[in-house]
Amino acid sequence: MRQLPLYVLTVLVVLGLIYAFVAPFSGGIDTPSQSQGVDVTPENFELPDEMTNAAPEDPSEATQPQGRVTSPQARQVDPDAMSPSGTDNAPLERVEPRPPLSTTLELLPAPPTTPTPAPPPAPVDNTAKPVLLYRPVATAAGTIEAGGYRIALDGIEVVQPEETCIMDGGSAWPCGMAARTAFRNWLRSRAVECNVPGQPPDDIIATQCTLGNADLAEWLVQNGWARAKDGTPMADRMKKAEEAKLGIFGSPPAALPASANLPIPSVSDAPEPAAEPLPSPPPLAVPNAPFPPRPE
Repeated sequence: MRQLPLYVLTVLVVLGLIYAFVAPFSGGIDTPSQSQGVDVTPENFELPDEMTNAAPEDPSEATQPQGRVTSPQARQVDPDAMSPSGTDNAPLERVEPRPPLSTTLELLPAPPTTPTPAPPPAPVDNTAKPVLLYRPVATAAGTIEAGGYRIALDGIEVVQPEETCIMDGGSAWPCGMAARTAFRNWLRSRAVECNVPGQPPDDIIATQCTLGNADLAEWLVQNGWARAKDGTPMADRMKKAEEAKLGIFGSPPAALPASANLPIPSVSDAPEPAAEPLPSPPPLAVPNAPFPPRPE
């Protein structure tokens, strides 16, 4: 066979390489319509003649752009309908300013406050016996707590600490706190003797208590720090304290009574003896040897 020249072979190789690179991309350039045989019909956006020639029913609708929601037409309001009547057309008048609220409140006296009454205490049963209770604490003018017992003195109305009273000038003062303070100063945590059951109950009990020879309820009533119940023997003593304007029936005291007419304490109320002092150590023995001579 006759061998082809070298330059012919070179041309054939170059053409083959060009075809190998161009042939894959020639299929991607073809459109789907040409490769799959699908005919694409362009859409006609022109309106038909019957719609272009039709006139709008409302002239205002012709000016509204398409695609915008039209709001309802605003209602016309008659300006005369909103004007005030003929009686209100008079010129404004300047009146005197009112006084400040602080001045108005100061002129009015504050009403006395009475707290909500607590439920009545339960009376003691037949097992109650006189028991000496140490270090009583007055929670109000008429109630004490000691030894686990909560006692309301029988025959009187308790004056709660939050109660206020009105003096002669019309001013209010905290008579409930003053009554409790006076009662505490008189007790001074001394032991009281009360008729109580063997075990302290959960509820408040109503009973009689004494401090030495003085009855606690009678002391409060006759000094005006408590009110006696109607029909009791202490009602006359409360009337005398009210006439004398003592305690809650008068003005706030400058100094609360602390030790006026105090009963003589019993032996059990005597203060506990102080602990014996420890013996002092014996003095150190001084040696008989003379002191060294003073340096020159």
